[in-house]
Amino acid sequence: MSFINWHKNYVKKSLNMLGISNYQGLWISFIKGLIFGAVIMWFVGCNEQVVIKKAPTSKISIDNQTSLVADYSVGVKGNCGMCKSTIEKAVKGLDFVKNAEWGIKTKILDVEFIDSVNSDLDPLLVVTLFDSLNLAINESGYETMNSTANQSSYDALPGCCKYDRNMQVYSPKSD
Repeated sequence: MSFINWHKNYVKKSLNMLGISNYQGLWISFIKGLIFGAVIMWFVGCNEQVVIKKAPTSKISIDNQTSLVADYSVGVKGNCGMCKSTIEKAVKGLDFVKNAEWGIKTKILDVEFIDSVNSDLDPLLVVTLFDSLNLAINESGYETMNSTANQSSYDALPGCCKYDRNMQVYSPKSD
């Protein structure tokens, strides 16, 4: 006897024992599936609360010797731990990035540059570096406060990573 035939006989015996029809059995199975799915989503779903952080006061700056300040912060839209992994991986893949850290609650990406990038930089090269930084983030499906992700990259994100595209990653300045 095959597994399928065994299963059909088992279901038939179980339904007869409980005194319910095949139609009622289908509805019971459907409702059980909904409840089980809801319980799984409750425990696995992205439920981090968003904490809005003020914009950092120090951004990219070039001083008199044309050296770059190593720390750069930018707001990046996202939701969960998978977002964190994807954003950091996209930025760390760039040649001039030493380290990157994105906060799930704060939505701020802090980037540390390689020391060799800090010396003798042309202002046009600085703009190119930040354009490539924004492009790497956008191609991974996420948006910064300065740029927008393309639709196909956003659509490829998992369900829990589909952030609100109208999300504000910085609160307005209260000066």
